Amino acid sequence: MPNNNLNPDKVLIFDLKGPIAHFRKYYTNSSSLSYLFPSRAVITGLIAGLLGIPNEKSKDVGKRYYEQFSDKNCLIAVSIRTAMRRMMQSVNYIRTKSLSELDGSAGGTQIPLEILLPENGGEIVYRIYFWHKEEEKIYLKLKERLENQCFVYPPYMGITEFLASIEYVDEGKLKQIENGREILLEVSCKINDVEPVFKKNMEQCFVPEKMPTGFSNDRTPTPHRNYLVISKGKGISVKIKDGSNCYSVEYLEKGCTQIENIMPL
Repeated sequence: MPNNNLNPDKVLIFDLKGPIAHFRKYYTNSSSLSYLFPSRAVITGLIAGLLGIPNEKSKDVGKRYYEQFSDKNCLIAVSIRTAMRRMMQSVNYIRTKSLSELDGSAGGTQIPLEILLPENGGEIVYRIYFWHKEEEKIYLKLKERLENQCFVYPPYMGITEFLASIEYVDEGKLKQIENGREILLEVSCKINDVEPVFKKNMEQCFVPEKMPTGFSNDRTPTPHRNYLVISKGKGISVKIKDGSNCYSVEYLEKGCTQIENIMPL
């Protein structure tokens, strides 16, 4: 269910970029398939890493970021800015059950890994929109780090071998959109929040995905949700269902004003 208790009026906007990515689907085993975009759980882990917030249990509850970044406390949205293609590649995993096996003496296992690549070369780009109700502790600290390009842990595209870069775009102004309106949506969203509107002579590309949302502080997974993945950098026409949260965001990108419609993951 959407959280209507949040009243954000601004949002940090930054791009996550990299030449290659893999966001493992939680239900795959021997073959690691990938989502087209980072889930909410992945993005909260990324932001916690940028800020240096640990995830291990601690006497200080404030250091456990799982519930700190729940949808009760923050808004997260993501759009896919790049057309992508998939490629299956076998990778070698070394068995490391004990320290004596770190040299590879125990042999390895080959696992098929689905990799995301940009369709036309260059880099994969995800645009992330973030707001947190703890302005002093989280929001402003992240803004400072984005502006100064100073992060505690380096960002990566799903797995640590696929290093990424972060580019700060702007701080956007949010305005809530009334339910029932038909809009062009640029970000992926929960399926239950919208009703797609199919129009003639309009290219629309989207796929449904079942994705994890996060964890509680004791590492219990929160319920999975079904999402509408808007791919290839194109928006789709949707009607906002009653009870859903949708926002218009206005920001500057390279001196030009941009206005987009976003919905929280």
